Amino acid sequence: MVDFQQTLKKIPNNILLLNTEKGIGEYETHTGFRIVRDRENVRRFLEEAGRSEIKYKWVDFENLELLRQLTPVEISELLYIAHAHTHLHSPFYYKLQNNYIYLTLSDGMNKVYYRYLDQFYNLLGKSIREALESKINEKRNFFQKSKVIEKLPLETIKEIVPYLKEGVLLSLKHVTIEENCYCIPIYLLEDRLRAINTNGFSGKDLVGMICYNQDTGSWTVEEKLPLLSSI
Repeated sequence: MVDFQQTLKKIPNNILLLNTEKGIGEYETHTGFRIVRDRENVRRFLEEAGRSEIKYKWVDFENLELLRQLTPVEISELLYIAHAHTHLHSPFYYKLQNNYIYLTLSDGMNKVYYRYLDQFYNLLGKSIREALESKINEKRNFFQKSKVIEKLPLETIKEIVPYLKEGVLLSLKHVTIEENCYCIPIYLLEDRLRAINTNGFSGKDLVGMICYNQDTGSWTVEEKLPLLSSI
């Protein structure tokens, strides 16, 4: 949740907690959920949640009066999202005016719905850059200067997005280095989430590479297998 919070352009006004117990926020009688009201309280909650082991699930909302106009069907849809981790209809509600739904899954992964994709692009670019920077500096000795990775341009991030629609794994375990160029393989994942912690990926799953040239500070995306023929 820390990375997510750092990419927020502004803290949500209020959040509706979909799975928390007593002691956090306040009870809202109409929905039966607990809520955290006001931006400063939300900011504090997000900071504490980032350090917590609790698997929080929440959705932001703009106005308490409109929240109390949610129908029983809409409330049941929110409960379904919290339990099934997927949506029946649009995950963005007129009465909530929500920009996000944040779900922490049982396996420790996070699933986030974004109303505005540009915010997701920011998080994706930041995560890739920081992960690669950490990877290439992990074996440096005390006297070596840390290598700094340049930001991913928005155009490059958008080249990656078509791969994400099919479900992919960006594997830092299999980064290749050639002539000061670092390449992160993109493996077709689809529904094989359990394979992430194994070596269950091979060349036939490789659909592309995200490459960074240390000399020029430039990023490129290389297609290895057309997506349509790899599915």
